Amino acid sequence: MKTFILTFISVIYISVAGGTSLQSIFDSSGPGNGYDKLVTLSPDVIYTGGLGIFEGNVLIDGHGAIIDLQGGTGIWVYGDEIIPANLDIQYITLLNGEWYGVFYGGTATGNITNCNFINNGYGVQLYDFAEIQIRNSNFVENTIYGVALVSTTPVCSINYSNAWGNGEAPWGENCPGWGSIWTPWEPEGEGVIEQNPLFVDIENFDFTLEENSPCIDAGDPSDTDPDGSIRDIGAIRFGSETILGDCNVDGNQNILDIVFMINNCILEDNAECDCGDLNQDNVVNILDVVLLVNTILTI
Repeated sequence: MKTFILTFISVIYISVAGGTSLQSIFDSSGPGNGYDKLVTLSPDVIYTGGLGIFEGNVLIDGHGAIIDLQGGTGIWVYGDEIIPANLDIQYITLLNGEWYGVFYGGTATGNITNCNFINNGYGVQLYDFAEIQIRNSNFVENTIYGVALVSTTPVCSINYSNAWGNGEAPWGENCPGWGSIWTPWEPEGEGVIEQNPLFVDIENFDFTLEENSPCIDAGDPSDTDPDGSIRDIGAIRFGSETILGDCNVDGNQNILDIVFMINNCILEDNAECDCGDLNQDNVVNILDVVLLVNTILTI
């Protein structure tokens, strides 16, 4: 059994050691939870590069991960009546995009939930007949607008979200389209605030909330955090002291936790294995082991 475990771990190390580009993770992802592609990112991992999505129903589930666009293009989503495209994203901090964090065009649709958009040109940009819903998300220090609508046809619902320090204005529209004058617009949703989110250390990519942050318990009241409180605004829940993957509770994520997960959570199907559910799908399996290994390799 020990030989099996060590061989198993070695194979996983080799398989995940090849980098953290967002495109590579997308390419290797398969269907799940009703999506054509379920892209699961690891917490505490910084992914790089943008992505183009031109078909299918996609979920990018970040679990608090960071996507650093490094001055390049962001995530581009485009669909039409023949080949529809939908992108749902959640629990991601997406920053440093030259033009945008996420762009929806054509008839693309999507939901953005519990995300941070920081220091992009536009946090989110919509064009054509795109239609999205945004909630529980921060738009902070984007150089032009937090959310931008190009033309009169996109539909964007914003609720329980926060905008702070964006260059021109929090929300902007360009009607009837490119070449027209940009003007501010106000979302008609509920719970929209404009306050400093008070991240712990934005310069060093620590986007947890300080204890006096206005984003704590300011999210959609129909959503709750695991402690029973109202959902926070942002990609990382305030007050989470549990380190996912630290199954032996020694304060670190390491090879001992991988052995623990395999022996006690996978081979024995131990019911007390919430520590090992890194992708939070209520099942501890090989996908969680891969996520833990990927996290350890970045420490």
